[in-house]
Amino acid sequence: MRQVIFTRACVIAIRGHEPAPDGKASIVPENSISVVQNPEHPRQFIATMRTVINKEAQPSGPYSIDMECAAEFETDGSLSNEEELRGVTINAHSVCYGAIREAVAWMTARQPYGPVALGMSILRSPIAHSPSPKNE
Repeated sequence: MRQVIFTRACVIAIRGHEPAPDGKASIVPENSISVVQNPEHPRQFIATMRTVINKEAQPSGPYSIDMECAAEFETDGSLSNEEELRGVTINAHSVCYGAIREAVAWMTARQPYGPVALGMSILRSPIAHSPSPKNE
């Protein structure tokens, strides 16, 4: 991994949110990940992960959250193109979601309804990626 950056970081406290009597809120993240291989440098990959919560800003949820994290990876070329893409995708998911989870907790801790602790994210197929030529 070469670097990790946030390309979007938005946390909005919902006016009129009424916490449930038990104090719990339904936080359902929508996660997506994309991994793209650089056609000019076949060993370089850019991964982008986005997490969206309460996109429509419904008052049943305390926040509307939209986070996007990008990470740049470089492989050593010792694996097939398919294996490299799979390995980068698995690592990108772990790195990017971890960064998003930490940022959401930090940002919401400074908001009126308190911190949001995101749970685990499970990477499921199909994995979005761009096709590219095989390594030679």
